[in-house]
Amino acid sequence: MTDLFDHMAAPATPASAKASQVRRRSRFAALSAREILLFAGAAATFVWGAWVTKSVAAQGAGQQEFVQLQLQGIIGDYLQAQARSNADEQTAARQTAVFMAALDETVSGLSKSGKVVLVHEAIVGGEVPDVTQSVKTAVYAKVPRPQPAQALGAAPQGQAARVEQEMQAFMAANQGRQRDGKP
Repeated sequence: MTDLFDHMAAPATPASAKASQVRRRSRFAALSAREILLFAGAAATFVWGAWVTKSVAAQGAGQQEFVQLQLQGIIGDYLQAQARSNADEQTAARQTAVFMAALDETVSGLSKSGKVVLVHEAIVGGEVPDVTQSVKTAVYAKVPRPQPAQALGAAPQGQAARVEQEMQAFMAANQGRQRDGKP
């Protein structure tokens, strides 16, 4: 007895079946080559984005520090001392220019070290460290503080005596009255 199905030839496979076998051969884990490339690109982009975010966050938190500086006070103190000194105008201008250059160098050194320098008058509130004294110390280490001129009490004895005599003579002549004649 022969079976009808024994002699029957295997049916021809259609073209679409061959194409699906070819596609199955080029798939890995049920993904096509295009899908694998897209997945790898997305994963690489995600890893790169995480690294950039971490780098930016670490740089912003660890390297920058806000500090305040009373710049107007430092400059005002120096100018007052310079005005009280016995230096002539040209010498005072030259010394002030040297002072300002040293101050600028010191403040730029702070910013190069990662500190954000805020002028004291710009601070509205909050806790910001004050570096005024350390800047003043650093500048005066580079530039000497102007020395005040000799006071009248330290003037030669003859000059002080002459001023005192002139005042006594004026008081005696006016009998202690002011210019309008009132006591």
